[in-house]
Amino acid sequence: MSKPMFAAATLAALLATTAHATEGRLPTGVVPLAYTISVAPDAAKLTFTGKETIRIKVAAPTRTITLNAAELTIASVRLDAKTAGTVTLDAEAQTATFTFAAPVTVGEHALSIVYAGKINQSASGMFAIDYNNTDGSKARMIVTQFEASDARRFAPTWDEPGFKTPFTLSTTVPKGQTAFSNMPVASKVGDVTTFATTPKMSAYLMFLGIGDVERKTLMAGKTEIGVITRRGVVDQGDYALASAKRILAAYNDYFGVPYPLPKLDMIAGPGSSAFFGAMENWGAIFYFEQVLLVDPKLITENRRQDIFNVVAHEMAHQWFGDLVTMAWWDDLWLNEGFASWTASKISNDLNPEWGALSQSVAFPRQQAMALDARAVTHPIVQHVTTPDQINQAFDNITYLKGEAVIRMLEGAVGPDTFRTGVRRYMAKYKYSNTVTDQLWEEIGAAAGQPVAPLMHSFTLQGGVPLIRVGEPTCSGGNTTLTLAQGRFALDDGSKADRTWIVPVNVAGTGATKRTDVSGPTPVGVTTGGCAPVVVNAGQSGYYRMLYTPAHFAALAGGITKLAEVDQIGLTADAYGLANSGDATIERYLALVGGLRPDASPLLWSMVAAQFGGIDRMLQGAPEQAAFRVKARSLLRPVFDRVGWTGRADEISAMKQLREDIIPVLGLFGDPAVSADAARYAEASFANPASVPGPIRQPALQVFSYNATPAQWDELHARAMAEKSPVAKQQLYRNLGAVHDEALANRALAISLTDEVAVPTRATIIQAVASQHPAMAFDWATAHQEAVNGMLESSTRSGFVVGLAAGSGDAAVADRVMAYAVKAFPETSRKPAETAAAVIRYRAALRQRQAAAIGKWSS
Repeated sequence: MSKPMFAAATLAALLATTAHATEGRLPTGVVPLAYTISVAPDAAKLTFTGKETIRIKVAAPTRTITLNAAELTIASVRLDAKTAGTVTLDAEAQTATFTFAAPVTVGEHALSIVYAGKINQSASGMFAIDYNNTDGSKARMIVTQFEASDARRFAPTWDEPGFKTPFTLSTTVPKGQTAFSNMPVASKVGDVTTFATTPKMSAYLMFLGIGDVERKTLMAGKTEIGVITRRGVVDQGDYALASAKRILAAYNDYFGVPYPLPKLDMIAGPGSSAFFGAMENWGAIFYFEQVLLVDPKLITENRRQDIFNVVAHEMAHQWFGDLVTMAWWDDLWLNEGFASWTASKISNDLNPEWGALSQSVAFPRQQAMALDARAVTHPIVQHVTTPDQINQAFDNITYLKGEAVIRMLEGAVGPDTFRTGVRRYMAKYKYSNTVTDQLWEEIGAAAGQPVAPLMHSFTLQGGVPLIRVGEPTCSGGNTTLTLAQGRFALDDGSKADRTWIVPVNVAGTGATKRTDVSGPTPVGVTTGGCAPVVVNAGQSGYYRMLYTPAHFAALAGGITKLAEVDQIGLTADAYGLANSGDATIERYLALVGGLRPDASPLLWSMVAAQFGGIDRMLQGAPEQAAFRVKARSLLRPVFDRVGWTGRADEISAMKQLREDIIPVLGLFGDPAVSADAARYAEASFANPASVPGPIRQPALQVFSYNATPAQWDELHARAMAEKSPVAKQQLYRNLGAVHDEALANRALAISLTDEVAVPTRATIIQAVASQHPAMAFDWATAHQEAVNGMLESSTRSGFVVGLAAGSGDAAVADRVMAYAVKAFPETSRKPAETAAAVIRYRAALRQRQAAAIGKWSS
């Protein structure tokens, strides 16, 4: 196929590279060249002391040097080991300023600092993970988490991604424990372990861990890959190790620049966070256990694939993020969007039976569009200044829209051309910092034409394009239709006109045609044959597709003749367009009502999730009960097809469908599924090995949701007695995700006690919110001080307001905004605005759709 010719952007403002303002950033007159840091943690007291020497370069004489520091006590600072300075701490700006009596001269100097800090109990800076050993004894692991702006809680640093330097790290280590970091151990002298010096990297990628651990390794070419776990469970890392070996070989080939460090460890921490599941520290990737280890008693097919995908995502960061790092957090998507896309791509290449690209259309892309079609959306590339704004940038726009538009660009220029551009980018900018347009330059050079106009239209403005398809006409054995661009919008505030350059694939019975649609003026396309034409064939484009009623009916009537990914795209668009009002809910309901039980299992998994969304929207409406009965009548034959136990030759998608559909049927009150779930749950209590992991978790989820007070007490007792950190956390989550409000309140009360580790307390509250969002929100606001104490500081502006997001009561949205105005500065209210918008949208949707759904359900 010939290379596409991209149209010129119609919004001139989008063609310029975004300027990176300096607001909220450190002065640039003094920069770090290298760090030598030594820390001595006291795990029992949850404190540490530190000493560091920073080699710096001074560009102009200055009496002051400012760098980042947060929650640190600085005892002394000296310049070149002899000149003492005074220290001024700014807690709000998270900076330390050192002032010297005489100007510091131009050139290189050594800055020596003695300081102390605290070890947190939530995942921020240096933090503790408390857990039970396999014999039930108590243990504590110390690890670090620095992204986005928490290296400053570990040591005074230039804690911005644009300052890349080598780090040499050492630590005292208690007897019988092991320290691990980005690089291999260089020496051990007494109780002090020193690690080899890192390559140039940003401070947020530094890592240190200490604990009673085991390490298991294998070689992949010249790289030693290791998995580090608490003692007794290291064999549960075998799947991650084997996966990492396959992934590393694929990435070394794809990126064209081999992984540069001597080792790559994957560290499993037996805890949790309200903010993240894994972190791409260079050479020392940290994961919480549930996203890395395979416990045969607990593992499901969805979780097994998630582990592979998370490992692939974090390993992709070793290039996109670690080797080449964004200059500032405005371009965070260069890390996260590309890691998400690369993980899907490599999962699809290495495990084609999983259908990873189809799954990405069915779920991640729909999640991205659900946010991006609202007034509260934001551009992929967005300017951020404060730590709260930086942390709020880790959302579905950055990750999932980023992934989707990268896939669209790869489809537009071709996979080989795209890979050539990525290889050029990696080779040119390794160990450096970049902005987004530098990537477009390299891909454009590989393509022989600029790609920036196309990508600017998707990365420098928020929103989802809508392509309207004119009625097809057939003449002389060919089909002609028109394509025109509009905007897909879920609320009134997001309906302002915007223009994109949209690459559109149109498939008839002949070759797929490619054209660009860049405005409201219709573009004509002719394809071979007179069969129903599929627009966005292959689903590589990031846009909604609106067919005329006759065209849609023709495609829906022959949906099983379409490629699976196009079946998913057609159904997802029908659901989305019903929610935006561009099409009727009746169109979507007729489509899914006509699906056969033996249709694509992935399609049914998506439909089950959509039914869950409809049910939440109908919460409190009189039509909800009838809808549940109707939904059960459609889903029950699908479940009868898969049953509780699978066949030996069962495909992955069937296993996933079983795991997806059991909780939905249980929520909707299917009596047989609820009874079977209770039977399996009770059997697992008596003998865990008697119930396979793939059904144990879904059964327990249904059992817990329907729990009586006596059954809840039984779950509580088992949660307290459970030794496995992952299983314990799951049981406490089940205690919160109950239908009965009185039991949910008992779960909330547990989160105010020392019964569970601090991060699990936040998990319980989130579980309650999954079923009782307004109640959880009101409870959290009433216990704000206690709740904030459970959280990383980076999550506080989003956690409590996020609890309410599942509500459909507009009055709750008002309470969310009233709380946010009192609790946070204006720059930190984006999560509250998003939650309130989702709540109000759901309330309006119920008013618009409930009657039609009730009629369909009767």
